[in-house]
Amino acid sequence: MTPPLLQDAETPRSVALNPLGRDGDALVLRVDAVDGAHRWTLAGPLLSVDEANDLGAWLAGLPGDLTLGADEWTSLTFRSPALSLAGRRAPGGEVELRVSVLGMSRVDDSPPPPGQSPRTTDVVLGVRLAAPAVEEAAVAFVEAISSAAE
Repeated sequence: MTPPLLQDAETPRSVALNPLGRDGDALVLRVDAVDGAHRWTLAGPLLSVDEANDLGAWLAGLPGDLTLGADEWTSLTFRSPALSLAGRRAPGGEVELRVSVLGMSRVDDSPPPPGQSPRTTDVVLGVRLAAPAVEEAAVAFVEAISSAAE
């Protein structure tokens, strides 16, 4: 299954959310971020199953949220500070998202020398995409959660 992807409509920038399985009450999630030639990844028990379902519902509802005024942002945070999102409806039927992921590793980094911790960085990506693409990503994410939780 292809991970739910939030792909910017105009630039080579994306965030993929791939549920891998459960670890007790936590959902193990792999987050892959791409910004041009730069690529980062993070995997771990980042969300509870309830939080993951909340994320899917938040993404699905964002394009049609008429309670948001022009240029008004809404955000979603979780128990773990490693992942947070903010979003808004944008003109032209688009949605703008800011995805913040703490502690990511560069995909092309070589392993650290023995005894040293891997280098990590905090990544914040902005993506702008058509409302239907956000809704499709939300549905794919909820389906992936269901598969991972079994």
